[in-house]
Amino acid sequence: MNLEEVINLKKKTVIKKESANNKAMFLQRLVAYLIDSAIVVFIASLISVPFINNDKVSDLNDKSYELIEKYRSNKISNNEYIAEYMNISYDLAKSEGIVTLISVVAGLIVFSVIPFYKNGQTIGKKLLKIKIVSKTGDLSMNQLIFRTFIANSILLNLISVVLIMISSKNSYFYCYGMFTIIQYIVTAISIFMIIVSRDGRAVHDRIVGTKVIKI
Repeated sequence: MNLEEVINLKKKTVIKKESANNKAMFLQRLVAYLIDSAIVVFIASLISVPFINNDKVSDLNDKSYELIEKYRSNKISNNEYIAEYMNISYDLAKSEGIVTLISVVAGLIVFSVIPFYKNGQTIGKKLLKIKIVSKTGDLSMNQLIFRTFIANSILLNLISVVLIMISSKNSYFYCYGMFTIIQYIVTAISIFMIIVSRDGRAVHDRIVGTKVIKI
């Protein structure tokens, strides 16, 4: 091994150590995410108030609880439960469609627009003293948008809105269920990667070339 190779090896070792030392901890990222998600929910709930039929939503929720109780007490069969659950879930999704759509817009603002203009920090990340950085240069809006779609269930919510508009009740139930399972799997893998990997990069970080660090 010549001198240049030794120097390069040392540089790589230093970079790896720095990467491990400044990575944001899982708890920091989790708390920041919960704060930002609460802000999204608050904004969506506030804006959607005039457009929601609260009585209808409340009635559907009551029917859902009653259905669960009937199933637990063996008053209805498994097939009856599934059929009625599909009906209630579809009607509830349609009734709350505007909330879901507003949540998509609010999510993009909170998780993409704000960190783009605030040096990679959402409100939650600023409070927890962490930020998003790009592995390839300056953090771009495209990186943040794609990151948000993968990491923050924005894509899942958007799919829900589209399915409500174009699909039948059965198609909505099975397609949305499939995408929900995929989202859960990606989230579980991301949590594992944040905790275990040296640089703490989740699935969305590796796809778009970002990393979350302490500041």
